[in-house]
Amino acid sequence: MSMLIGRFANRSIRFKLLFYFIIIILFSILAISLLGSTLYKNAIEEETNAYTAQTMEQVKNHIDVYIQEMDNIIYYLSSDEAVQQFLREADNGLTSTIRVREQQALYMEKHKEIAGIFVVSGNNQFVGRGLEPITRDPMAEERWYKLAYGEPDQLHLISHPIGRNIRAEENISADQVLSFVRAVKNPDTGGVLGVILIDMRLDIIQKLIQSATLGKSGFVFIMDGDGGVVYSPVNKVVYRISGDWLNRSSGKTVRTIDHTEYQLLYHSFPDYNWRIVGVFPLNEPLQVVKDIQLYTLLIAFVTLSLGFAASWYFTSSIVKPVGKLRSLMKKVEEGELHLRYPVKSKDEIGELGNSFNNMVQEIDNLIHLVYLEQKEKREAELKILQAQIKPHFLYNTLDTIQWMAQDRDADDIVDIVVALTSLFRISLSKGRELIPLREEIQHVESYLIIQMARYEDKLSYEIHLPEELAAANVPKIILQPLVENAIYHGIKAKAGSGHIRIGGCRDGQRLILTVEDDGVGFDPVRLNQMNEALQQERRSGEDRGYGIYNVNERIRLSYGSGYGLQIESARGHGTRIEVQLPLLNG
Repeated sequence: MSMLIGRFANRSIRFKLLFYFIIIILFSILAISLLGSTLYKNAIEEETNAYTAQTMEQVKNHIDVYIQEMDNIIYYLSSDEAVQQFLREADNGLTSTIRVREQQALYMEKHKEIAGIFVVSGNNQFVGRGLEPITRDPMAEERWYKLAYGEPDQLHLISHPIGRNIRAEENISADQVLSFVRAVKNPDTGGVLGVILIDMRLDIIQKLIQSATLGKSGFVFIMDGDGGVVYSPVNKVVYRISGDWLNRSSGKTVRTIDHTEYQLLYHSFPDYNWRIVGVFPLNEPLQVVKDIQLYTLLIAFVTLSLGFAASWYFTSSIVKPVGKLRSLMKKVEEGELHLRYPVKSKDEIGELGNSFNNMVQEIDNLIHLVYLEQKEKREAELKILQAQIKPHFLYNTLDTIQWMAQDRDADDIVDIVVALTSLFRISLSKGRELIPLREEIQHVESYLIIQMARYEDKLSYEIHLPEELAAANVPKIILQPLVENAIYHGIKAKAGSGHIRIGGCRDGQRLILTVEDDGVGFDPVRLNQMNEALQQERRSGEDRGYGIYNVNERIRLSYGSGYGLQIESARGHGTRIEVQLPLLNG
């Protein structure tokens, strides 16, 4: 696995981009096609099932209405006085028979779906309208009569009543009617007086079921409790459906009939032990899904081809400029710094080209700058070598002046010459930037000796430095500019004599040096300006002469902005300058 990852990592950007694009496009198409077809398939199945269930419910409700209506007719007939009298009499006369026939004719006239009505008493007397007996056999021995007599509180529905001793007066076969049978009970004793039978034409149910279409070849049919078909449109599939498949009150099942999968949805008529069944082949609704899947594959192939072409063009638009830039980089590595990338766009590649051009230009400038610096450095070194004789000549001259002054007992001149010699020696310090604090104090003291010879009684000073700090390393010439500033801006402008105090102490890992004077001081506005200037960075080209700003800048450049000078002053009360340095042991 790691070998494959390594080999892939070493392939070109074009290959990687094409690989990523094709994978993304292929994954998207597969996800859309598979997920989309699955969702659509489920949606079609749910919609088909919902439509089938709704259709079946409508048919069931209409059939319930007709069944309830037939039951109501039987109830009204059984409650009729003439029917009750006919069923009670042992030997019915012509009058009661006529009255019963009149009631039967009345209901048949109002309900054209009734093919015939038959009333049978317990003593085998009967009255029929639209129906007549075939033989003289007793009607009480008929299966339908016994069924009603045995369950007098139940309405019994008999589909295709074949084999009974009754025939229709019209040319109507037993397959064209549905029989409703109910016993008539004596309201006083609760005993069975007889049975009423009504034949209803099946054409009314036929119209309901034929109007309930389920797709191209789906259909609805009615099954009785024995698994027989009450009514079904002409279809070869219906007689291959077993009642054992529908073993619950309602549900659905999938069965294979004649090499075709059918889905069966069924609901029961709770009071009559009937089932309404919806049947439709699964390949019909799913054929749409198969067509969609086929079209999806075709679209996926076309999309993948177009995506590959677009990816090739897109990757080329990225790889070609990158390849051009890489070629230029190789030539720049070989020293051809005059080359530039031709920027033609403002996108990321264009920005990369601009950055490359700026980088090459900056490299060219830096090489030129280094060349100039090296040239100036060599010239400076030459000048330093030429000027090395000057300090020696100066020391020799000062030494001659010192001996001449001693010969003439001019001790004051000797002191000044010695101080000046020390001042020059420490200032040069053999090129060192850091010197011990004792040498820095010696340097500033030599400067004060010279200034005191100039100002005589106007100037005095004192230096207090703990001995343990004398060996600490500090940048050279940081106190002399501060003392000079105190003399020229504080004491010189003061009436009378002035005094300078130089001190030092340790504050954790910091070295604190102070220069104080009792001169004229500064007003608050000028003091704020000076402290603000000390906190700002100086720009190149500004004056870098020896002064408090130069001292502050040298310290901050060497040790950071956390170190430097801080000025405290008040008009008429003098000035105090604090120097904060890191404590560097010598």
